[in-house]
Order: sequence, then structure tokens, then C-alpha cells
Amino acid sequence: MPTMLQIDGLLAQTGGNVPERPATGHSGNIVAPVQNIQSSDPIEPSLDLLLPLSQPNPPISIDSVMTRRELDLLYHQYFKAVDPLAHVIHKPTFDRQFFKIFLSQGSTKIATKPFTALVLAVCFAAAVSLSQSQPQIQIQTTKAALVEKLKVATERALVAAQHMKSVKLETLQAFAIFLVLLLPLTIRLPVLTGSQIPQCRAELSRAQSSLVGALIRLAQCAGLHRDASASDTSRLECHIRGLLWYQICFLDLRTCEAQGPQPMIHDSDFDTPLPLNLDDLAFEESTLPEPSTGWTDAFLTLMRYEINDIHRMIFRERVALSRNQTDLPTVRAAVESRMRAVAQKYLERLDDRIPIQRCAKLAGTSLLSRCIPMVVQIYIKFDDQSEAQQEIQNTMISRSLDMMEASATLETATNLMPWAWYAPAYQQYHGILLPLVAVYLDPKMPQAARASVMIDHVFGTCYGVSRQQRCADLLRMLANECGAFMRLRKVKQISTDSGQSSEASPPNIEAAFEDLRRSQEIIDDQPANGTHGNLDAKKQPVEDLVADYVGGPMTMDEWWSMPDQLDFTDPMFNFQG
Repeated sequence: MPTMLQIDGLLAQTGGNVPERPATGHSGNIVAPVQNIQSSDPIEPSLDLLLPLSQPNPPISIDSVMTRRELDLLYHQYFKAVDPLAHVIHKPTFDRQFFKIFLSQGSTKIATKPFTALVLAVCFAAAVSLSQSQPQIQIQTTKAALVEKLKVATERALVAAQHMKSVKLETLQAFAIFLVLLLPLTIRLPVLTGSQIPQCRAELSRAQSSLVGALIRLAQCAGLHRDASASDTSRLECHIRGLLWYQICFLDLRTCEAQGPQPMIHDSDFDTPLPLNLDDLAFEESTLPEPSTGWTDAFLTLMRYEINDIHRMIFRERVALSRNQTDLPTVRAAVESRMRAVAQKYLERLDDRIPIQRCAKLAGTSLLSRCIPMVVQIYIKFDDQSEAQQEIQNTMISRSLDMMEASATLETATNLMPWAWYAPAYQQYHGILLPLVAVYLDPKMPQAARASVMIDHVFGTCYGVSRQQRCADLLRMLANECGAFMRLRKVKQISTDSGQSSEASPPNIEAAFEDLRRSQEIIDDQPANGTHGNLDAKKQPVEDLVADYVGGPMTMDEWWSMPDQLDFTDPMFNFQG
């Protein structure tokens, strides 16, 4: 993906100015806006969950948290909208204990602390997956009130179950389900017009990252990372342990993507086999059947685990590439081979006429489409017009659009609404940056119409401006946000004279536009051959242009230096516009 410094330089080199076009939609007609899913406020774990008191509160009773009507709604909602996406519970086993407590004896006081935490985590997950209108219609309360009530209750139940030191399977399941909810919740960022970007990214705070790290260590202490089939552990328990372990691996990878550090779990650290592709009821039979090749309760989860394993391989190979231990064609061939195998094993067996299978196919397509961009993104150079560079850019743009279109369909298709709440866990739309730059350089590029629809989906529809002007405005906004971020992070720069680092202000984007507009040729004659850019090779390189008004070149290490403490009272953290 293009860095923000590359975007700054690109805008500066073109003068930040573009010719005006008719005030119509992106393809000459008015384009209907894409209907986005309704976003939720981010959920942050409380301090009590991170630092449990030495004398915890008394055990919580489920009867005191919700009514039987609420419990019935949330139970069915979980197994409809949550369990197919993150399958960590064996439903028949859960049902036996659940109905024994809540139906046979009519009291929840005999429920153990781990099972109480599991039930409340299930209800909390179900509440998050509800639409805004469901709780108002069925239980006469707002979704926000229901989610907040169950969040507090789940945290209290986890603390009572000693979630920071217990290795009981039910406690680990409850802890994992609670953390799964932190993946898809979106935040909102300001844009130029004061409107809001409803997509952008799913946010994981450092507190959430710390909890994921604690869960990983607890799972390892419980032996989930080891193959238990050789012991006297039952096939059912081995299956549940595998489901839970690979869900934790997914949490680890997602936390790595959101926070930056490498994954805590490495391939050499575990030998747990993948769970069996069987329905939950298959484990109730006296003889376990052979694993299925078609749709089962665990199909979507298994598909996601195998694709995540490709992502883990890419993380390893990128380190090897940086050390010159391998080359790009070798890595790309290996990744594409595994992608074809996964597509043949899973995606080709799904039926688009069945909503949940269509959801699985879109999720798999989105995750698989990320693989090649993850490999080749560091090789993009906008000032290089070679055939190999054009092939990389075309591949990146095509795969990025495939990835975002699958996620946008998952979020907006009417028959997929029960599972749309989890879509941001698969896709945060960072891939929009490259199509945005490409359309700015060449509004007539072959995939400009596809890119424009995705730009509208991510940033909101805007009428009355040309396609190129729209991209220029968005790039300028992103560059300004990057400048504010640099000031907040107190980025240190390398002086070209002394070679010593010093703290300096980030680039003044508008001043750079004004200075360079006088000396640089404005790009107003777009190529007709479909190439993504027409930067003159004789012009000053983008990196040099950036260095001129930044005050010197910046190294990657300096760019990512993190201050000891951030001031969260700073206005920059006010994302409500």
C-alpha cells in the first residue's frame, strides 16, 4: 500500500490541482449510494477485567441480569448469528447443562462460575449481533442498554471465574467469546466535510491486545496447543480444544494486524490438529463418522483457519524476503498454490443460494484476496513505469477491489444481514488507498468504475465533483490526518547534514502544495492506455520532493517510534466529528 509520505509527495508533485469535470456521477450518471451497515460504538474492556481485585465481587446470578424472555431471544440469536462465524461451543453439550439449569430446576443459582461466565458471554455476543430494532420490538429495550448491561455482567462473571488464572475449558471459552466481540466493532473518523466514515477499520486497543496475550498464555498452560489425541482425552474434547485453540490463533493474528507486533503464536509452538469437519450432532453418535467434505457446523470456521494459516506463512516469508533469504517469485508461487488448494477445498463446495453458505463464500473470497497484496505491497513504486511494476500495480488494484467488493456485499446484502455485524473483522478497507491513488493519476483507468463504487462505500457518496477531484480531496484529507498523527507521535527525523535525529514538525501539506504548484507541471492529460500514472521520469523523484519540505529523509524505524505515553485528552482523539 502507498505510505502517507508517498501520498504527500504525489499530491505535491501534481500540484494538488486537477481539472474540473461535469458534476455527475462517477460514470456519467448519478450513482446510488451503497447502504452501509449500522456501526456500533467500540467496546472497551473495563479496568476490573484487566486488573481483578484481590477480593472479587460476589458471584453473579443470571436471573438478576436478564429475564427469561431476554435469555430466550439471546440464546437463539447466538446460534443463528454468532456460532457459525466463531464456532467454539459444542451445542449439544452446552444445551444439556443449559436446559438442565434453566428449565428443569427453574433456577440459575446452582450454575458453576465458569458456566455462568460462558452463558453471559454467549448472551453478550448475541446482543452485539442484534440489529438496532430487534431488542426494541421483542424485549422493549434499546440495543445500547442491553449491550452495556451484559458487558458489565460478563466482566463480573469472568472475574468471578478467575479468568486471568483459570485453565478450565468453559472459562477459556467464555474469555475467547468475549474477545471475539472486540474484532468487528467500528470507530468513526472525521473527514473534510464533517461527515463520518462508517467503515475504515475495526479498532483493537492495547488493553484488548493485552487480554489476547493473557488468553494465549492461559491456553498454553491448559495444553490447548498440544495434540491430545494420544492421551485418554475423548474425541469430543479434542475437537472442542482444537476449535478453541484455532480461534485463539485467529485472535492473535488479528491483534498483530491491528497493533503491529509480530504474532505471539509461531508454527513451531503447537501441534494441535485442525478440528474435524463434522456437525456437532455427529459426536453424539456411538461411532464417529468420517469427516465431511461439504457444509457442516464447523465448515466456515475451518475455512477461515486454513486461510489464516496462509496469512501466517506470508508473515514468515516477508521476514525472509527482507533478509534476502528468498525471492518474490518463489513466495508468490507458494502463496498462489495454497490459495488454489483452499479455494478448491472450500469455496467451490459452497452453494450461493443458501444465505449462510453465500456468507462463507464472501468471507473466504475477501480473506483469500488479501494474500497476494500482503506479499507484493512493499514493491510498489509510483515513479517506476516498467512492465513488471505495472503488473504489480494492476494485480494489487484488482485483488484489493475483489477483497473490498466481497466485504461490501457481505455488509449490504439483505439476506446476509444476520452475519453482517461481523464483516469488519475480515476487512477494514485499508486496501482502498491504492485504487484511490490510481484513480487520481488516471481517472479513465479500466477499473475506475469499480474503484469509484468502493470509494463511495468507504468514504460516503459525494456528488457535484469530478472523479479526479474527489480522489484529490480524499488524498489531501488523508495527508492532513497523517500530519496530525505525526505531530501526536512526535516523529523524529534524520538530519541530512549531521546524521543525527531531531524532533521536528511534520510537513505542512497546504504550504507544500502552494510552493510546488509554481514549479511542477500539473497532471491534466491522463493516459489513454490504461496505465496507472504518467509521472515524468525526468522529474524530481517523489521521495526527494517529500524530503524537501519535510526536512530530511525519514527511516521506517523513526516513522514507527512510539512515545512512552499518549495524551488521550488531545482533540485528535475526538472521533465524533
